[in-house]
Amino acid sequence: MIDVDGLILAAGRSSRMVSGNKLQAMLAGKTLLKQVVDKLAPQVDNLFINGDPALCEQACGKSYKGQPYPFIADKLEGFQGPLTGLYSALVSDQLSNACYLMLTPCDGPFIPDSLVSELYQLIYHTRADVACIRYQGAAQPTFTLWNKSVVNAVESALLVDKNGGFKPLLQTLNTVYLDWPEAPVNPFFNINSREDLALAEAAVCL
Repeated sequence: MIDVDGLILAAGRSSRMVSGNKLQAMLAGKTLLKQVVDKLAPQVDNLFINGDPALCEQACGKSYKGQPYPFIADKLEGFQGPLTGLYSALVSDQLSNACYLMLTPCDGPFIPDSLVSELYQLIYHTRADVACIRYQGAAQPTFTLWNKSVVNAVESALLVDKNGGFKPLLQTLNTVYLDWPEAPVNPFFNINSREDLALAEAAVCL
């Protein structure tokens, strides 16, 4: 395997989903979280989930191929943005000795099978801090591969700058971008609402 841990961000509020938490929404017979777990787990050395353990266990079960998933709760009180999940993982004692951490959201079920390997080749050869997907000209900051050495910069962004988003931090770090080729279905489509879920259901049927 390559030198990469994986982290699924599943601690969001799902405020636009109207009913229920989106990680538990069903798509093609699986919850959204289980869709992402099944896509990302084979691509990384170790998989972790940032979110409420009770909700996540309901959504994806307690194990993958007999191995339990380590859950990483947010280290900061109150939801302060998705950057909190990255920070919480980097300062936990649960991650392995791998040099890199791959982030994906729990609502991105169409992750390409080669996502991690492609980003790894880019970040490794450029010695960058972060490798970020760019699709149709737009950066996808929740589909990113991070060198774990950025922990101090992440902490500063959250605790000093009070910024819980990814984009300002990507601008200050040595970030490289991977332009992903267009596909019939957007591989980085995020499901944030019932309308998005309906679009994803239609895409699965293509």
